[in-house]
Amino acid sequence: MSEILENQRPVTFKQKWKTFLLKRRYGIKLHNNGPIRIFGKLPFFKLPGTSKIILGSKVVLNSDFENSNTALTFRCTLVCGLNGIIEIGDNSMLNGVSITAYQKVSIGKNCQIASCTIISDTDFHPVSPAIREREVMGYKIDHAVVNKKEVRIGNNVWIGWGSTILKGVSIGDNSVIAAGSVVLSDIPPNVLAAGNPAVVKKSL
Repeated sequence: MSEILENQRPVTFKQKWKTFLLKRRYGIKLHNNGPIRIFGKLPFFKLPGTSKIILGSKVVLNSDFENSNTALTFRCTLVCGLNGIIEIGDNSMLNGVSITAYQKVSIGKNCQIASCTIISDTDFHPVSPAIREREVMGYKIDHAVVNKKEVRIGNNVWIGWGSTILKGVSIGDNSVIAAGSVVLSDIPPNVLAAGNPAVVKKSL
């Protein structure tokens, strides 16, 4: 059994103040189960309808372009559809990450997700050529035909720089996704996966 560790990183007054501002801006649609560590600009959330974001204790949302030890490409951006849910577990660290949830994206505890990573549970547009053509011509379409499927990321997962995690994917506990990978299908626990599409390269 792995050792149970307590997070030693402090939450500063400035980070508590930013959490207060975030809660004030997004109200009951934002649930935090403890203090949040916000670096740089406030993250951008889009929360229409009944959507919500659930953040665990000491989640890191890093949008600090000036002081970060990595070259961030954009601020943390979390976007939900009308009924979407984004849930992030205790201590997980997001460095300039973009997440879109039209159903649900869940990220476990103690994860590290690098800059330029995109996670989405939706295709955004219909696959059908005829419906897409109508969409770009300004006709109303039924967005229920757009493919959506929940994304699940386990505990202690490391997702490397510039990776893309697409709809319906499950990534098991303790796994590593190498930089630049495109994850189209499930990745088991305790492995390193890489490539486009990402495949298991070795066990950890």
